[in-house]
Amino acid sequence: MFIIRFFQALTATIRAAYRDETLRARFPSVRMSEGVIIRGAEAFHPGKGVFLDRRCYLNCAGGAWNEHRGYIKIGDNSEVGPYSVLWGAGGITIGSNVHIGAHVSITAHEAEHVKPDDVDVWKPLDFYFEPVVIEDHTLVCSGAVIIPGVTIGHHSMIGGGAVVIDSIPPVSYTHLRAHETGRNL
Repeated sequence: MFIIRFFQALTATIRAAYRDETLRARFPSVRMSEGVIIRGAEAFHPGKGVFLDRRCYLNCAGGAWNEHRGYIKIGDNSEVGPYSVLWGAGGITIGSNVHIGAHVSITAHEAEHVKPDDVDVWKPLDFYFEPVVIEDHTLVCSGAVIIPGVTIGHHSMIGGGAVVIDSIPPVSYTHLRAHETGRNL
């Protein structure tokens, strides 16, 4: 029994190392920590000096439910923090010199509300798709959530744990519910 578990663990470790090295070979200008997952890699467009930290997850294209139309574009010298999740089915564009903290969630699609009279449990969800744009020189602190259709202006800062539901103008600071609290920092 021990030998079987040992070989299962060894196989999983080798498979993960192979996956990591395959990603590194495909995107040589991107620095990646261990455990990074990129789904729909053909729709991933990184700039030079991009850093993807430990176990971040990028779903670039979406799936059959959006005809694989999504994308994730990241500008030069930007980083995505550990355990962050980017859902690019509606398109995500991240500018240059952008720093995204740990455990940040950015989504460019959301499911639409299920109507109360819709009782078919096998009916697929309906989605809407809107691009997310994060302009140059922006800091998104840990735990922030950014929903579809939001544009964050250049030189802005999104505070830790903020939920960004509206676009943010350039040179702004936001926190918690992501209402604008200051300009021209």
